[in-house]
Amino acid sequence: MIRAPRGRQLKEHIAAVAASLFYAEGINRVGVDRVADKAGVTKRTLYHHFPSKDELVAEALRAAPNVLFPIEGSPVDRICGAFEALVSFLTETAYRGCPYIIFSAELTDRSHPARQLIERQLLKRRKWFETRLQEAEARDPAALAEELDVLFDGALAAGTKRGTLEPVIAATRTAKRLLQIECGSLR
Repeated sequence: MIRAPRGRQLKEHIAAVAASLFYAEGINRVGVDRVADKAGVTKRTLYHHFPSKDELVAEALRAAPNVLFPIEGSPVDRICGAFEALVSFLTETAYRGCPYIIFSAELTDRSHPARQLIERQLLKRRKWFETRLQEAEARDPAALAEELDVLFDGALAAGTKRGTLEPVIAATRTAKRLLQIECGSLR
């Protein structure tokens, strides 16, 4: 058993270990015994921080890898930057697929805390696109945000399935074309 951190960092440590295991092997294949052992804690300690496996899964999802969106630049530059960030994300992480897709496939109950978190995060991403598009004065920000979000998700999924960056590069080109058409400007 490894030595786990103490205090406030312990909960984050357990969640990070769970995220790694669930992401690599699947939620249903990994039990709390295994998470506790790998985290270097007792089951009692794990359940002290996470009263149920469902809560552990939701917290693990928060600790899963994600793409960082740009916080500077023009609205169009930031949107393009989000797509370009996929390239570095896919090449610099041990990425094996979108955690939201992987977790959703195993969690069929839409009331599961992790499924609710996924829905909130996806809504947040679409809203981020929509806000940037409003700032860029797009003709129909909500519709274009939906299109960009589907394109973004598709790039993640296709890039993973094919094991190549070509889908991400194609999605980035397509996003730029859509932005040119809808916003009339491109960097």
